[in-house]
Amino acid sequence: MKRLPFFLPLVFVVTLAAGIGRESPRTWTDTKGRKVEGTLMAKTETTADVLLKSGKRTVLKLADLSEGDQDYIEKATVFPEPEMLAKTVSVDSNEAKTKSDARKVEVTVEKIHGREYELTIHWLGPDGNKVGIYKSETADLPESGKIVFSVTYKGANKKGVGGDYKGYVVGLREKGLALWSARSASQKPFERFLDSDAE
Repeated sequence: MKRLPFFLPLVFVVTLAAGIGRESPRTWTDTKGRKVEGTLMAKTETTADVLLKSGKRTVLKLADLSEGDQDYIEKATVFPEPEMLAKTVSVDSNEAKTKSDARKVEVTVEKIHGREYELTIHWLGPDGNKVGIYKSETADLPESGKIVFSVTYKGANKKGVGGDYKGYVVGLREKGLALWSARSASQKPFERFLDSDAE
């Protein structure tokens, strides 16, 4: 069986259960003297998950790393990924005979471990025959770990629940990092609206 190159990046779509740290970027060296720049994001007993300068994540085997890198990983502190829950807590739509559609979404984040995060919400509405971003907002996550976002869609459909509202997507990321730590959406396919934000 052909072995993959040592530093071939492996991009993860899901977050790792092992955790995310606040380590500084450093140069990693394998036992053959090859080097790569990156930040330790998570670790297990046999591997290190490293965020490369390119924004991709790669898994390095500890056995392939220099003794100095192995010592660094052993002493490094990494924390579990934060857990985020987003839910609609208020709807004021045309069912109440209003001329607009107002909604509130409460976002709660646990396992913050003293790190600083920001939240982005995209409220979605009609964009021709497709769904598009109606309004966006980014806010710092308060120490309480809880925040409420609200929006009012103008000119909602008079025949029932606001015709302009299509849903929402919320992304959580640690300040200074491009990758999302967590995502939540009113419909799973809406998570795609966060993809361009992480470039």
